[in-house]
Amino acid sequence: MRNHEQIIVKRQQRRNNGPKGGGAWKVAFADFTLAMMAFFMVLWILAVSNQEEREIVASRLRDYSIMDNETNPFDIRNSPYPVDLGGNPSVLDELNPKFDQQGQMMPKHMDRLQSIFSDGPGGGYENLLVGKLEGEAQMKQLAGFINDLAKQMQANNNLEIQIVPQGLRVLIRDDADREMYSRGSARITPFFRHLLMALAPIFQRIENRVMISGHTDSTPFAGDNYSNWELSSDRAMMARRVLQAGGMPPERVGQVVAMADTMLDDTQNPQGSSNRRIELLIMTTQAETNLEQLFSSQTQAAATHAKEMISHGQP
Repeated sequence: MRNHEQIIVKRQQRRNNGPKGGGAWKVAFADFTLAMMAFFMVLWILAVSNQEEREIVASRLRDYSIMDNETNPFDIRNSPYPVDLGGNPSVLDELNPKFDQQGQMMPKHMDRLQSIFSDGPGGGYENLLVGKLEGEAQMKQLAGFINDLAKQMQANNNLEIQIVPQGLRVLIRDDADREMYSRGSARITPFFRHLLMALAPIFQRIENRVMISGHTDSTPFAGDNYSNWELSSDRAMMARRVLQAGGMPPERVGQVVAMADTMLDDTQNPQGSSNRRIELLIMTTQAETNLEQLFSSQTQAAATHAKEMISHGQP
């Protein structure tokens, strides 16, 4: 039996007390790969886009403040589109006008805008009449100048001019190819910003006051905190800021009005692009007088006196 003893082998597990390899490097490598993908995507966009397209992309990525709004910017009920977080744009640095030592407006784009008509048939802003424009003949001359400007900027489909008894009515609207504002917001697109800034130097020559009105289509908002009334007001105020940044004196603004969708330009298509517009009414002296009388304290006192006379039964 001793010659056939059973051999028992005991195997012990070896314990490795060394540090185990972690997966932190995978996270770092993924971050690096994502950053490189974004970098090459930016390079690709710069390579295939033109100047106007790059300005549109830059305007969408610019640092806007969405926390100034009283409502919750992340509440999708306040927006007509689920992915649109709403909010009001902050004052852009490029829309802040600068002044020289004499107090004259010095906007950043003035040199480029002044060159629009340097070789054109209009001969430049200097050919405009100076002072207050009155009568149909002078309004027609101003309308022709604005039409030439629209042709130079290829904005014929976005700008319409009408001579009305109250003055000159300038309609700046969307079309199928261009939007004046980002949908559901007051963020103005670069093309229309340049168009308004090209119109602004006109008001350094003429002294007529302007009524600025904002209009929207009939697309409703999902929530009650923000509606087409607020949207049209914000868009009209943004147009005023752009005009003043382009050189229009602040005293030229007579009134800023929010119209929402109460005055549709295309009643057959309430949600059509032509309804989304900004209107500038260059008022005559009589129109300015009527506007001042409507809101003057003397008019209010006369109306109060008339009510008192009626209440006492006196004619």
